[in-house]
Amino acid sequence: MLSFINKSVGLKRLLLVASSQQVGNSLCWDLTVLGWEVSYKEEFVPTDEGSYTVIVQKGKKMGSQEWPLRNTFMNNEPGKVVLTIENTSNKKKRVLYRYKTIKSSF
Repeated sequence: MLSFINKSVGLKRLLLVASSQQVGNSLCWDLTVLGWEVSYKEEFVPTDEGSYTVIVQKGKKMGSQEWPLRNTFMNNEPGKVVLTIENTSNKKKRVLYRYKTIKSSF
């Protein structure tokens, strides 16, 4: 699945990437921003309200010299991966992302 979002000035946008509800699956995603200089972070939010959120990638600023990002996360419990992108400049950005769930073999 490939999606794109036009990112308005100064708004925070959440991209929700639903992970499989089956434990042990891996989720692989790619993220590209056209019109650079945005801040982003990646975290896993479990379905169970008693569980803690896992930070996959701490908040980081993407510069104009960076390549598209690719990351993978293997879940130990049902939940979803949340990619948060914040446009701090006064220009519009275009965000492209895709993801794939990889079933565990055991």
